[in-house]
Amino acid sequence: MFLMFARVGVIAVVGLFAGTITAPASVRLALEGHRSSLHATVTMTDGTCHSITLQGVGCSQGMCSRVRVKDTETNSVWLDGLASVSDISQNADGPVQAILTFKDGSSRQASITALNRVLYVGNLLWTRQLDLTKVRRVDFDK
Repeated sequence: MFLMFARVGVIAVVGLFAGTITAPASVRLALEGHRSSLHATVTMTDGTCHSITLQGVGCSQGMCSRVRVKDTETNSVWLDGLASVSDISQNADGPVQAILTFKDGSSRQASITALNRVLYVGNLLWTRQLDLTKVRRVDFDK
């Protein structure tokens, strides 16, 4: 019985890794050169700070991207190019207004789409959702 469960476990793990290794070419090209699982410090609206690993962004139903956030004006911003996100609006619904500061020192006002307003934080084994409206600031590690 133990041997049967061990075989099933090995098959599941191999299938999981085979699925990620054989991602479509369009997905591989979009990710090429950009990092995910970004470490950051999040300051919540109540003033508490937490160290997180950002796995991706999306909406409350699911993660949409691991490497970029959609802005209503420029269409996308690579997450690994950000130094911080600040002055985050507390809109209950719809897009979230914020100041994006990039690693090159530039910054700009952005309107993050409603489909990308939720941060997915955690690791490979678990993730939790964090709506940007509960966040005052995100500072990415250098």
